[in-house]
Amino acid sequence: MADKSYEAEIAALQKDLGALKADVARLVAAFGDDIEARGAELKEQAQRRLDEARQRSRQAFEQVEEAVEDNPLAALAIAVGLGFLVGALLGRR
Repeated sequence: MADKSYEAEIAALQKDLGALKADVARLVAAFGDDIEARGAELKEQAQRRLDEARQRSRQAFEQVEEAVEDNPLAALAIAVGLGFLVGALLGRR
């Protein structure tokens, strides 16, 4: 009679372990789906920010280009000054 009691407990434990295994599998699958969704969201957000940065850099380049076209002598003077500064800094090494 004791053997039947242990067999029943072992069968119940096996059933519980099977249910636990199924629950863990569902949790892992749900967690994986959440990670995948979050990754896609982050990728989309990064792409949006990259596009915005590209647009801002184009606008900045166009502004510089316009400023050089409007004031070529000032642009030349700034370029010469920066060249002199860089040369002086590199010459000290």
